[in-house]
Amino acid sequence: MYPAYLDRFTGNEKALLLVEELQKEYHVDISALPTGSTAGTWLLIDIHGDELTSIQVDEGKTAEMEQEVVDRMQRLKSKKTSRFKRP
Repeated sequence: MYPAYLDRFTGNEKALLLVEELQKEYHVDISALPTGSTAGTWLLIDIHGDELTSIQVDEGKTAEMEQEVVDRMQRLKSKKTSRFKRP
């Protein structure tokens, strides 16, 4: 199984999955995605040949990455001091 990132939904009822480990992207029918999948969701996928055979949500990695984004935003907001001197 490979981790894949649901990057976005395209206009033709497809979703773009990025598989960094394989350096590939896959266009998948939206109907093939697990229920509740949204852009930014991490998935675990099985690939045989060049075809995806199973897709499931990786809830642990999705939650971990969402928390990382929240933590980074808090750090950025806490650094309100400017390095530039005001006249």
